[in-house]
Amino acid sequence: MISQDKIIEIRDRASIVEVISDYVTLKKTGRNHMGLCPFHSEKTPSFTVNEEKGIFHCFGCQTGGSIFQFLMQYDHLTFPEAVERVAKRYGITIGRAERAGAPNEMGERESLYRINERVAAHYQSLLYSHPEGKKALDYLKSRGVDETTGRSFMLGYTPQNGSGLLDLIKKEKISVNDTLRLGLMGQRNPRQFYEKFFARVMFPIVNAGGKVVGFGGRVLDQGLPKYLNSSETPLFHKGSTLYGLFQAKEGIRKVDRVVVVEGYLDVIALFQYGVSYAVATLGTALTVDHVRVLARYTKNIIALFDGDDAGHKAAARSFEIFVEAGLLGRAAFLPSGEDPDTFVRRNGKAAVEDILERAVSLADYYFSWLEDRYGKTLEGKSQTASEISRVLTRVRSPFEVDLLVRRAVDTLGVREEVLRRPNVIRGSHPPAARTAAVPLSSLAQNREDIAERSLISLMLRFPSVIGDVEKEKEVRRWIEQPWQPVIDLILSEWQERGRLDLFRVTQGLSPDMAAQMAALALEAESIPEADCAKMAADCLAHLRRKHLRGLERNLRIAIRTAEEQKDEKAKRERILEWQDVVRKERQLERRRPEPKITTR
Repeated sequence: MISQDKIIEIRDRASIVEVISDYVTLKKTGRNHMGLCPFHSEKTPSFTVNEEKGIFHCFGCQTGGSIFQFLMQYDHLTFPEAVERVAKRYGITIGRAERAGAPNEMGERESLYRINERVAAHYQSLLYSHPEGKKALDYLKSRGVDETTGRSFMLGYTPQNGSGLLDLIKKEKISVNDTLRLGLMGQRNPRQFYEKFFARVMFPIVNAGGKVVGFGGRVLDQGLPKYLNSSETPLFHKGSTLYGLFQAKEGIRKVDRVVVVEGYLDVIALFQYGVSYAVATLGTALTVDHVRVLARYTKNIIALFDGDDAGHKAAARSFEIFVEAGLLGRAAFLPSGEDPDTFVRRNGKAAVEDILERAVSLADYYFSWLEDRYGKTLEGKSQTASEISRVLTRVRSPFEVDLLVRRAVDTLGVREEVLRRPNVIRGSHPPAARTAAVPLSSLAQNREDIAERSLISLMLRFPSVIGDVEKEKEVRRWIEQPWQPVIDLILSEWQERGRLDLFRVTQGLSPDMAAQMAALALEAESIPEADCAKMAADCLAHLRRKHLRGLERNLRIAIRTAEEQKDEKAKRERILEWQDVVRKERQLERRRPEPKITTR
């Protein structure tokens, strides 16, 4: 972890407008900058950036937060990675002493990344400078890969007798143990090491943040294995890593879809011909983790299969993967005997996109595939229903269960209750881990919390309002979840520092809550300072009145309970408390009229 002081320094020296302008065209409008939101499709700008507060918020999709949260969402970085990205842009060095928490672990991962990047550059130089590199370049040329694309994907080469990796390790004082951990080297005995990759075109595997996590190598002849990937390492996990995702991110955002293919050269060929939103699994079948990773970028995932029997079977199997990941997915099929690489080179981008446009729902395909496999006999329908019921137990959303059951009934003519029975049993005891939290954005639509939201908005805009709230000693009792901890954070920051830093306040909050705070900070921009005290007083009065009404209601229930239990002492005590609450309510009514509370 990076120390809090260093994070604040980086935040203060950075311009959120400059950083976001690298990704979004912004236009200054009053105190803010506006642009089209990069996180959802829109025609009218609702994406707002405020330099003074260092925040962004989209009033369309409700995402928002700090400069770091923008990069975390846009490039799918961790918080430390986002901080380091901003630091690097502004030439700020993060020293070892400025890393708090677990510096050894963070430094270790960075060291491993640097080794991979250095080795990738070494392999690439051999492709263009080593005598044997011409053979590899000729191979890539025969596969239609031009030099620009090859360099974009950092393609390299390892000669027949090795790449000289041991010499590189000694020259640059790289730890041999680290190269063993990264799967770059093997060890025959304590003194003898060897390179894992030789006589292969090398495909560096890059994560979404642009860092090399592993390598794939392909032989130039008929040798086996044809492809060799890095083994599992601290950086590389085959079941959740997708080749080409770093290069495809922008294309995915533009078209709001991604196509999943099988091989490195499929991705490269599609990219070179303009289908810039393709990724590939790494010598393994599509996994649930693969789908979940892609779902961060788009919900429109198309798996592109070969048109042979193996491709059709793979499509049927993938339906379960999508369902378990919480998506339905679509499948597209190439003509038999074709793969994406050869097809796009022969027919071009338009032909590929025509196939993708004709992609079918994996659910529909799966049901039809089962019917073809088991037949329409009584026994066949029984087997089909059993398979569908088994798969439906993996579906988390009741809405999706209902949709799939109805679709199966329409397609196969199976009785609805036969398919639903296992889901009823499963649904009666849902796993705790699958209980979905109510998104905070839905709370913003709940009129019950308008006063809390309005008050927090005023506190974020006008420091004088914080002082007014601080004077109300019982204010914590008036405010309910989820806003009570937010009020506590604001007051704590104010009491500790004598000023309010929105970034510090939101750092410990969930992404949803941080986005809401960014929205609230921007909502008060149009309120004149002369009106802030009156509006804050109205909010406080409303909250106190609501609190008193709740107390009165609870005391009435307590009085009735005491009467039923013939507990006269408890009844008298509750009546006295009730009278005190009613007195306070009447005093409040006499002091000021019913407030008119508005919010964006």
